[in-house]
Amino acid sequence: MKLKISPLLIIMAFTVTALGYGYEFFCYAVTIILHEMAHAEASRRLGYTLNVIKLMPHGASLTGAFEGVRQSDEVLIALAGPAINVIIAVVCVALWWLVPASYFFTEVIVTSNVCTAVFNLFPIFPLDGGRALLALLSRKFKREKVYKVMRIVGAVFALVFASLFVATLFIGANFSFAAIAVFIFVSAVFPDKNSKYQRLYSMAYRTEKLRKGLAVREIMVSADTTVLQAMRMLNSAYFYRFNVMGENFTSLGIIDELKLEAAAVKFGNNSPLKKVLGNGD
Repeated sequence: MKLKISPLLIIMAFTVTALGYGYEFFCYAVTIILHEMAHAEASRRLGYTLNVIKLMPHGASLTGAFEGVRQSDEVLIALAGPAINVIIAVVCVALWWLVPASYFFTEVIVTSNVCTAVFNLFPIFPLDGGRALLALLSRKFKREKVYKVMRIVGAVFALVFASLFVATLFIGANFSFAAIAVFIFVSAVFPDKNSKYQRLYSMAYRTEKLRKGLAVREIMVSADTTVLQAMRMLNSAYFYRFNVMGENFTSLGIIDELKLEAAAVKFGNNSPLKKVLGNGD
């Protein structure tokens, strides 16, 4: 995994530490890193990888590129980050009852985790809530159309936070609102084309595994098995070949992982394997 750190973040770290907020900055930094690690672990378990982490003044993000990700997996990966923040906050609050003295050094940890979870659940792409909503709506509507609507929603939220910043100028400027507004606006107007997930089963990953030996696993499946159902059988520890069977266990042909991925793009995830082999409509 590649790590990219914004120079502005380094400057920000030294500045807030000099102002006496070093512990708060540390807590928020750890919270965000754990949040992104949860995304990475969830994606790894589901057969995807997020391979570039970017640390920026307004937070962090994991990026990659992918084809054919399943909407259900996209939702689980997106919600993994806020979930770990909620778990950490609950554990700390429970600790207050057992060890009341812990409140004084865990209060910031609870606040940072709650704020991170709530903010990331906003229905704005590329925040986690926006990713989950995009995946869910993509089940019933065209993803491109939903994505355009999500960008409009993001622009509206940017306007809301910008208005909140202007309102705070009369009682004490809250620059957090300004930073959030800029982040959301930039994400809506200039979307990151790489802010998606990369398949663990990519050619580069397979090539790396080949150096130590990659076991081949063959599975017999029905001709009516869909591309999506076959993809759910994949495991990154093996290279798969699917023996597609017709009536009376007659073999219609072999489809390996590479052909399966190509079929997902060409025919769609819900297409039966017999259609991929040219044996059905």
